[in-house]
Amino acid sequence: MSLVVFPFKEEILDVIAANLRTAADHERVREVWAVAAADDAAMAEVAAVARDIESATGIPILVFPQERMGRFRSGKGDGMNTAISAAAQRAFERTHFYDADITNFDRSWIDGAEDAADRGYAVVRHRFPRAATDAMITWMVTRPGLATLFPGTLLPRLAQPLGGEILLDAEAIAALAADPFVISRSDWGIDTVITHATATLGLGIYEHNAPDGKRHALYGSLTDIRDMILECLDAVASLRGRGFPPEGATFDADPPTPVPEDLKQTVAYDLDATRASIGDPPGTGERALLDSIGVDPDRPIEIDATRWGEIVRALLAEFELTDPNWRSVVFRLWVERVIAYTTEHAVRGYDHAMQYLEGTIRRYEADARMG
Repeated sequence: MSLVVFPFKEEILDVIAANLRTAADHERVREVWAVAAADDAAMAEVAAVARDIESATGIPILVFPQERMGRFRSGKGDGMNTAISAAAQRAFERTHFYDADITNFDRSWIDGAEDAADRGYAVVRHRFPRAATDAMITWMVTRPGLATLFPGTLLPRLAQPLGGEILLDAEAIAALAADPFVISRSDWGIDTVITHATATLGLGIYEHNAPDGKRHALYGSLTDIRDMILECLDAVASLRGRGFPPEGATFDADPPTPVPEDLKQTVAYDLDATRASIGDPPGTGERALLDSIGVDPDRPIEIDATRWGEIVRALLAEFELTDPNWRSVVFRLWVERVIAYTTEHAVRGYDHAMQYLEGTIRRYEADARMG
């Protein structure tokens, strides 16, 4: 018996409705939840749609608000942990999580996860091709952080450690619901800590490939995800000194498939608007922090992969999420790194960009193993 959960906030109602129906129509699914961070009016709209789908399919669809569970900004983490805690009290064999804004969600997502779980994997993560300028938090923050902190383990090998599309069996759900470190992460950092927590449980992990990609709204300026990059950095930094996945932990993945041609041409953010978002020169507090991590505040910032690896190592040790100067410095440096990658490598074509990005992760991991 499987449960499907969609945390939601401001997604398009028709997209949420289509995803709820797709889940309810699947023969493996016995219940669907929509966990809301939305206001009462938006939640009422989803609840009305859910009642119609429930009437048509006979599958219970519960729409309810997320609880305040963690100690960080209330966000996606509270939504996921609300569902994890509730699912742990029920007899679901498997619990799926999917972002509510996926516009190409179909039964193949559920099929792929269920097939891997049928083969004995307790955790099934979805991975998918993305535009060369998409996933800039994954490529520039989370994967470099995991490669630096956990070299030689499965963690740097996970293609999308920030993915919100995941299946967890009952044992994994129970372990996460009982983990105060996971429950405390109420913001965008939730995917990072769940990735680490499930890897260290020693349960089998599988990455299922969704070959058509995850189609959803992209960004304007990268300022749209300013909070996300800061919270994801803080989350990966919080893993410093925590447990490693056990040696020999089972991990496998679908083989790669051809990337859809339209994704190879997609530009995931507005370069000019992002350049403008950097704003004024750094102030006194920011200058002191830049100097502390070896960045000269009086010279143009040119951040190639090697320099970025050095900066990431410093940020993992020193970043303070609540300090406005640190928040400004990190966003400035990350934007400069993303722009440098975009203008020097993404412009050279999709295949080159992907090989380059994957090579940077291998380099950071090798550097960490050498000490």
